Amino acid sequence: MVGWRKAPYTLLSSAAQALHLASRASMYLAAGALRLHELREAIENTWDDFSRSEAAILSGLMSWESAFYGRFLKPGDQVLLVGCGTGRDLIALLKLGYRIDGLDVSAHAIALARRMLERERLAAELHTGPVEVLPLPGSFDAVIFSWFCYGYIPQMDSRIAVLHKVKARLKPGGRVLISYVVAERPPRSLPIGLTRLAARLTRSDWRPELGDVIGPVAGDRRAVRYEHQFQEGELESEARAASLTIVFHRRDDVGTAVLTA
Repeated sequence: MVGWRKAPYTLLSSAAQALHLASRASMYLAAGALRLHELREAIENTWDDFSRSEAAILSGLMSWESAFYGRFLKPGDQVLLVGCGTGRDLIALLKLGYRIDGLDVSAHAIALARRMLERERLAAELHTGPVEVLPLPGSFDAVIFSWFCYGYIPQMDSRIAVLHKVKARLKPGGRVLISYVVAERPPRSLPIGLTRLAARLTRSDWRPELGDVIGPVAGDRRAVRYEHQFQEGELESEARAASLTIVFHRRDDVGTAVLTA
């Protein structure tokens, strides 16, 4: 670029980058001001409208899910599917012959899953609420944390408590199947430092941690996109704290692990 246009282009592009960084910083600060129950509600709002089309719900398992579940589930297993959403993997697993209980934070997603189950002439017990606080029904051969949802539980101590909770519901030989977002690089301390600062100033009751990724959700000011991305060794540490043994672990594009008591 030459001539008089170069100066205004440079000025405006620099301003756009500064505004983008300011917007990200503001989102991290805003998240720190939330109470833990408000953060959970904001995360719940993220999933109210996710995967609501009939085509998406009936699209079946992804290739990595088919390989992962096919390797570690046994015919006729009684399975608790945490994060069943509108029913995509729920319906696919039922059609493969597994007995499934589903659980999800979103009442809207559960309502749609029930309608789709009826349409497909399938049956499953469905439960609404965060796995952190909802009493778990029955006992299970396997507990599956659906597509990355283990990392949507804020705070390491909460995730460890959830592992303790599901461990108590495992039958002899039971397994916990987890998928998670693999951190591609070491976490940046500045964004979470801003969240921690806001949490301290507002006396919030949740503790932002390195690896937490926070962002806006397009078109919904109520929602916060939250996920925890796992560094190498983090999942092993959480499993040990819950007295669980990792018998399989792979960090590819999708992190997958199997835990046993």
